[in-house]
Amino acid sequence: MGIKIDKLSVKDLGPVKSFTASFDMLNLIYSRNEKGKTFLTEFIICSLFKNISRWCNLRKGGKGKITVSGLEKEMIDFSPSSRQKLEDYWEISEKGLPVSMAKLLVVKGGETGIETDDGISKFLVKELLSGINVLDKIGKDSNISRTIKKVKIEGGKIDIPLLGEGKDYNDALEELDSIERQFEEIESEYTQGILKTYKIEEKSLEDNLDRLDRAKRHKAYLISEKIKELDLGLKNIPDDELRKIENELSLHRSKKEYCSQLEEKYKNTLKKSSNFKWLESALPYYKDLSLRTTKKPGDFLLFISGIFAVAGIAAAAILFSYYQKTSVTAFILYLVIICFCFLGSFMSSFAYIKKFQNFSKQAGQSGELIKIKKEFKTRIGKDLSNIALLESALNEERGSNSESIVIKEQIGNLNEELLKLSSSINQKIEGFTGKEIKEKDRETILKELQLHNRNLRDRIDKETRESYKLAVPETDYISEDNGITYNQQEYEKTQSALESVREAIRIREDRIGKLKYRICEKTRDDPDISWEDLIENLRLKRFEIQGRLRDITANIAAGYSVYKVISRLREEEDLKIQEGLQSKTVLTPLKDITGRYNKLALDNDRLIVSDQYDDFDIRDLSTGAKEQVMLALRIGFTSKILKEDTLFLILDDAFQHSDWQKREILINKLADIANKGWQVIYLTMDDNIKELFDKAGKNFEAGKYNNFEL
Repeated sequence: MGIKIDKLSVKDLGPVKSFTASFDMLNLIYSRNEKGKTFLTEFIICSLFKNISRWCNLRKGGKGKITVSGLEKEMIDFSPSSRQKLEDYWEISEKGLPVSMAKLLVVKGGETGIETDDGISKFLVKELLSGINVLDKIGKDSNISRTIKKVKIEGGKIDIPLLGEGKDYNDALEELDSIERQFEEIESEYTQGILKTYKIEEKSLEDNLDRLDRAKRHKAYLISEKIKELDLGLKNIPDDELRKIENELSLHRSKKEYCSQLEEKYKNTLKKSSNFKWLESALPYYKDLSLRTTKKPGDFLLFISGIFAVAGIAAAAILFSYYQKTSVTAFILYLVIICFCFLGSFMSSFAYIKKFQNFSKQAGQSGELIKIKKEFKTRIGKDLSNIALLESALNEERGSNSESIVIKEQIGNLNEELLKLSSSINQKIEGFTGKEIKEKDRETILKELQLHNRNLRDRIDKETRESYKLAVPETDYISEDNGITYNQQEYEKTQSALESVREAIRIREDRIGKLKYRICEKTRDDPDISWEDLIENLRLKRFEIQGRLRDITANIAAGYSVYKVISRLREEEDLKIQEGLQSKTVLTPLKDITGRYNKLALDNDRLIVSDQYDDFDIRDLSTGAKEQVMLALRIGFTSKILKEDTLFLILDDAFQHSDWQKREILINKLADIANKGWQVIYLTMDDNIKELFDKAGKNFEAGKYNNFEL
């Protein structure tokens, strides 16, 4: 008896407000695009199957149920909220149908591939075509762990990963080995003879080090006294006072140098203002002479007088020549002209004579001006052409004269300061030396004093470094001499030897203490337990670990043997799988539907289909060819599993990528398997596919073909 979907009822499922359908053998559900076809497919998947992760991005929602017959005597209703699904019934059925059957029965949204990568995995083929799932149950990790499956046993030795039983096995080995090593350590370490020898040597070295330490403390005392003595000598001539004297000497030199510069500058300003007195007296005299000086009259006035005289004579000659013919008016006009000309001539001559008289009077004053100009040329080196030039020269020398007066005053002040500063320097140096000094010797004496202090500081630094090397606090100084000369190398050598002996003692005691503590950790004893009782408890612990190791080894060996047997059986099942792929039940629908491919094979994890010319990975086929192959494999695999029984196929636009000729072949094949007892439910929005289904449905008895529209 086959398993069939008898009825589907849904409401509020996306765009599907309400839909009810009773199915028979060949069924078509047609809808326009976006009318809820895929929503309906996803509702069927969520209702019937437990593991829906095979179909990605399923939308949940809506209400309804699906009625299925053939699982039990009574029909069973399924919904998305049902606790039991088809896989649960297959697992408990006598036929032992694999749960992967769900992957063969449904195509959603044109996704023709049986698995998500558009191929078929080796695991799925094995589950569908062989009884290897029984071996898988025996050999699953809960029965035989992955760690035991990786065991290698060679020459009586077990090589196993450090996980699970492998970790327990290696832990037991390591613990047993640790106990054996501890017994060896007890033999080598648990003795007091070496420790006593170390203790005696430690006491001898401590006494010698104490004597050297007292000598060192006495030496530190002597060095500290020497440093105090040197410090006292350094305080008698303070460095601060020497620095002050040095600064004063530097100041004295700079002021003396500045005074010399001022004296030189004073000489220059005196030179620049050497003509100041002469210029100052010459300027007012030159101004007075320049204002009273009259220039010698030119010939222009004589020329004008002559012109007027000639013009008057000419006018008189004309008048006498034409006297009788001349009218009274013309006669008067000529007389006026003659009078005007002679008057102009007279006035011009008079003006010339007056100016010439003035010029003659000033002839002596012009000689004085010439003398001033000549002296100016000699002193200044320029021609004196006007009063402004004389004033400019006077102003220049007036500035130099004023500057010389200021500089002279500055020189006087500086000399007083230099005298006081020199006196102060001499007093300070004489205070340190106790004798009078000369100015020329001051620099030398100061350097000698500074050198003396520097030598004292160097000696103090040297003694201080020596004191630092000794590293003795002042409170530990000893003034008494114990008769031993301190030697740093001998002290360090003795100290190093003492540290080495103490380290050896510490290591020996630490080893014994740690050994006892480690043994107590294993035996769970208190660290205060006696060594005799502890060793006995450690022997008992060794017997316990040896027994546990034998049990773990036996368990690993048994699991390893079972796994080897299962592995051999798996190889035999692989042959069965190859036979199943070549069986007529699987290959016949492949040949009928594709009209091309005639062979199937597994190549590692790839399922290969072949025609008479070449081999192809299913994942490399075109979309249309893949639709045909996947439909053929669904029919072939399920027929191989069910033999005479039948199931249902739910196909959501599984042929949308096939060409129209192949579509008719595929739909006719679906009609053929529906006639043989398979239930086919096909959902589409393609008008051509609808027409082909209607055409094929005409060959069915009334009620065997159903056509629904969403």
